[in-house]
Amino acid sequence: MELHFFPGQNLLAIKQGNIYVSQYAAWGGPASIGNDPRMPEEPTWPGTYVIHSTQTYITPTWAFSKIKWGTALQDKPQLNDVYYQLPNKKWASVKNDVGIERKKIIDQYFTYYGKMKVPPTWVFNDFGPIAIRWFKDTNGNKILDKKETLSGQMFHTTPENEAESSLGKSVNLVPSHGCIHLKPRDRDTILNSGGFKPKTIFVVHNYNEKI
Repeated sequence: MELHFFPGQNLLAIKQGNIYVSQYAAWGGPASIGNDPRMPEEPTWPGTYVIHSTQTYITPTWAFSKIKWGTALQDKPQLNDVYYQLPNKKWASVKNDVGIERKKIIDQYFTYYGKMKVPPTWVFNDFGPIAIRWFKDTNGNKILDKKETLSGQMFHTTPENEAESSLGKSVNLVPSHGCIHLKPRDRDTILNSGGFKPKTIFVVHNYNEKI
């Protein structure tokens, strides 16, 4: 089994032997560098890669992604704050640690789910519940070693699409900063079928290539 992404067609295909057996909507980055001041959008770089792992993902680059998806929350209206649970089971302030106000959390949850409240868990991470990581296998052993590094690009969903899916709404994919956006149910289908299994070959085609 191999994964093949055709960014010009917004399409991810599963290949077995010489046949593409299934296809899924998938949106990558633009064909040329963008101008987002936080982090310029970039193409999903063409090449042949190897799937490394699936993992929850956090990054300081995006405020809402500093906390893992699914982290338990406690509403603290008397303190005008929201607490989140640390790995050691202690609680800490979202406002102090991440810089996101309680009102912003409530407003964001309303935008996604239509409810003016603090949710029980963190559902705002820009990379969704899990990210699927890949790397350029320079020595051909399908193992991340030597000077090889994980790509900063990855497969993931978005909080907007997770909300749409959970509410039974139509899922509308949007372009990324270079990663590949998938619909939540498609991610799960591919994951359960073994498509994201470590050591799976993953090919990103050029933007002018078609399946």
